[in-house]
Parts: sequence; structure tokens; C-alpha cells
Amino acid sequence: MSGCTKDRRQRGSSPFEFVVATAIVGVIGGVLLEHMLYLQEYAEMTAMDLTVANLRTGLRYKAGDLLIRDKVPEIATLADENPIDWLQNRPENYLGEFDVEPDTDLRGKWYFDKTRRELVYTINNRRHFVPASGQDYDLRWHAVRLGANAASVAGSPSNLQWVALVQDAGGRWF
Repeated sequence: MSGCTKDRRQRGSSPFEFVVATAIVGVIGGVLLEHMLYLQEYAEMTAMDLTVANLRTGLRYKAGDLLIRDKVPEIATLADENPIDWLQNRPENYLGEFDVEPDTDLRGKWYFDKTRRELVYTINNRRHFVPASGQDYDLRWHAVRLGANAASVAGSPSNLQWVALVQDAGGRWF
């Protein structure tokens, strides 16, 4: 053989190197999984907030339509409606109207409680949600009549009522 004195043995990784590589991959995977779960929960919160914002916009649209058509006294009747009816398109995760709590998995779903006249959303991802004291993972909204001050709306009767969508105490994300 000519001047080739290098050792040409192939050498695999030692068990220690394998354990270190596995630990590094595990830590990176855990960090990515935690971040992904946080983003899932943040996306749920954002979708819920967007639906509520759309409901409030739909309420303003309905009230404005009644105002333009000179049917101001009918604005107060909006408080008796299912807020989902104010939307052009219902959310995909809306189950419908029920007299009692539905017998299905409610996580991540909307439904209208006809008995209490409340729109209910049940939190799906609960890692960063803290329910209110004595509450479960349901968030609830209802339409309320608000009396308007006669001075605030020119030429309106003093018993005029407006409607607002308000959230009942239900918890918060942190």
C-alpha cells in the first residue's frame, strides 16, 4: 500500500451521543407543541371575539334599518331575538336554539338558550382560560334594553329603548 496510513474504520454514534440528540429533539418538540397549543387557544379566543363583534355589528345594522324605515319603537323588540339571527351567515359551529342544554359535546360550539334568552359559547381549549368563581367554561351573552335619554336623540319619545349585547360574567383568558 502506498502512503495511506489513515484508519478507514467507520464509526457509528455512541449511546451517549444518541441520548443527547434525542433529548435535544424532545426539548425542541415540547417547546413547539406548547407554542402550537397556545396558538390554537388564541385562535379560538380570536374567533369567538370576532363572532361577538359581528353580532354587535349585526345589531347596529338591524337597529339602523329600523331607524331609517321610521320603525323606532321596534328597536326594543330586538332584545327578544336570537342574536345569531342578526347575522347574514351563521357560524359553522352554531348548534341552534334549545330549551335545555343540548346532549352533545359543546366544546367549541355556540347555541341559543331559549329559556334564559342567552347566547352560549363553550370554551374548547381551556389551558389559559379561568372561569369566573362558581362558573363553568360557558361564556354567555344576552341582549338588553337600554332606555335612551330624550335629550340624546332629537325628537324622540322619552320612553325610547335601545338594545345592546352584553356578556354575563363568565371568565377570562390570560
